[in-house]
Amino acid sequence: MFYRILPAAAVLVLVSFMISCTAAKPTAQAPLSASPPVVGAVTPAPAEVIIFSQPPRPAGGLLLSSMDARDDNATKQWVWESFAFDTVQTITEVRWRGGYDPSHRGSGGPVLDFTVEIYASIPVGAEPDVANRPLVHYEVGDNAGETPAGKVGGLETYDYRFILPVPFEVAPYTPYWIQIEALQTGEPDWGLVQATNGDSQHFRRRIIGSAANYFQMAPGDPAIELLAQGVFGEVPTPGSAASWDREITRQALPPAEVVPVNTDGIQEVVLVISRSGYTPAHFAVKAGVPVRIVFRQLGYVPGGNILLVRWGSQQEKYLTLDSLTDTEMLEFTPQEPGDFIFNCPHYWYEGVMTVQE
Repeated sequence: MFYRILPAAAVLVLVSFMISCTAAKPTAQAPLSASPPVVGAVTPAPAEVIIFSQPPRPAGGLLLSSMDARDDNATKQWVWESFAFDTVQTITEVRWRGGYDPSHRGSGGPVLDFTVEIYASIPVGAEPDVANRPLVHYEVGDNAGETPAGKVGGLETYDYRFILPVPFEVAPYTPYWIQIEALQTGEPDWGLVQATNGDSQHFRRRIIGSAANYFQMAPGDPAIELLAQGVFGEVPTPGSAASWDREITRQALPPAEVVPVNTDGIQEVVLVISRSGYTPAHFAVKAGVPVRIVFRQLGYVPGGNILLVRWGSQQEKYLTLDSLTDTEMLEFTPQEPGDFIFNCPHYWYEGVMTVQE
């Protein structure tokens, strides 16, 4: 199972993903005792454990991820989902929950094959690096053991699983993106069931005939599960959302830009988010003097339109930009000296406000 750390709390959330239809979930092999091995004893196989889990949400819903193999001009849609860990992991198996959109009335026909791909991320971790080839590409060769899994939100769903021919090792503190796509021989209607325990968004590509082809972040998480093989006597350590910290946030902060007091007696700073991060990434204000933050974005920034500002141990507020030209303003008077992080909800972008006495 995959543990995620919510940005607003240090609480580990353990979620069990009911991805297998009626069979019991694999459990981790208990560590060996310190006693010497018995000559001739059979050594248990290494344990396979769930290291990432996004279970189906009760309300159901589908994120279409399928294509018509016969027609290049047909509507197609791909779904990528992000994952990361704070330790080295070796993925051995992928499982997912999916279904057929009933509004299409079976237009796509049964799934004949799946492709499973893992992509690297762009530098800030906010999108898959679709400009380059995937790190691995697999063709399942069949319908991945499609097994009825009951109704979710009134939708008939199915479980699927694919054992990787070669285990895939992921580096710690490195975001990756997995793409699962169904191959059909009609108007595509297969999708991944929507899930919980994620960041409530995914990346997708849509092709509508020959007229539209676009990439975008979209709401919803797909129901996906990743498994890893443990070393005999050890259990793989689940990852955490801390893996989403950008590389730049582990580097030294630049010197603080001191915000002057304007003629209205306010310390005003214009905080701009772009794909390279916040500007300024570090600024300083005086305690007891009003502060005004003017927040805006420079172009489309995946996940960057929401800003969480803190100015004390118990003071924080979200600012949300509704469009590329929108501007949000926050005024407050800090009283507590110290360094306070401001960030997007997923910690892809971070900065620091230093409150000085």
